[in-house]
Amino acid sequence: MYGYRARIGYTSPPSATEVFPYEFYQIVPRGVTLVVHTLPLVERTSDEVDRAYEVSLRAAKVMAKAGIDLMVFGGLPINISQGYGDVERLIRDTEKEIGVPVATSVTAQVKALRKLDSQHVGIIHPYDESHDARHMEYMREFGLKPTGALGAGYKFHQLGQIPVGTALKLGHELKRRHPDTDTIYFSCPHWAIIDAIDPLEQVLGVNVMTALQAIVWEALRRCNVLEPIQGYGRLLREF
Repeated sequence: MYGYRARIGYTSPPSATEVFPYEFYQIVPRGVTLVVHTLPLVERTSDEVDRAYEVSLRAAKVMAKAGIDLMVFGGLPINISQGYGDVERLIRDTEKEIGVPVATSVTAQVKALRKLDSQHVGIIHPYDESHDARHMEYMREFGLKPTGALGAGYKFHQLGQIPVGTALKLGHELKRRHPDTDTIYFSCPHWAIIDAIDPLEQVLGVNVMTALQAIVWEALRRCNVLEPIQGYGRLLREF
């Protein structure tokens, strides 16, 4: 069986999911597989997010029947659509219902930021500047100080079209604008980022935490895949 070490279930927000599985398999060791269910997000409207929350719950039941080792609810906005304080209840209730351990994108990212001892976080996201405030508020809810936000200027349905190299360029620009940043956080695990992690950490002397990196880290450790992973940042290498 391909997933002889771990089979990780994941509800992926974009209806056209491309980048997440590609980068997932670049990171994980042999014997770890992804069991993915795509959600009905095309434009990322509030109605689509609400619908995706319900679809995620149904998908978890199917994933459990398929024999996954861990269920990960993807999409930070979907995770907290019922309120940030409701996420632990979501995890607890779903685990009880499906009989499989559960994680979420939001809890994985919060754990990763704490593990890195992040304090002053600069945010890079793939969207336009109208999304800056939302991402800054997430950091405040997590108990962190946002230093600033910078977007790549793309729409939700264009995530797979963002050129490799965009993340690296934006990382340097964010640090230039906000030199007090100790952690660069790349939101959204559905655009090309992982090749920028190590270069930014080494050159800028900061932590780099990406949504996909945090989800993979949490999933592997929860499934007792504990060896250090080189090439994709301090989080996977040291913790």
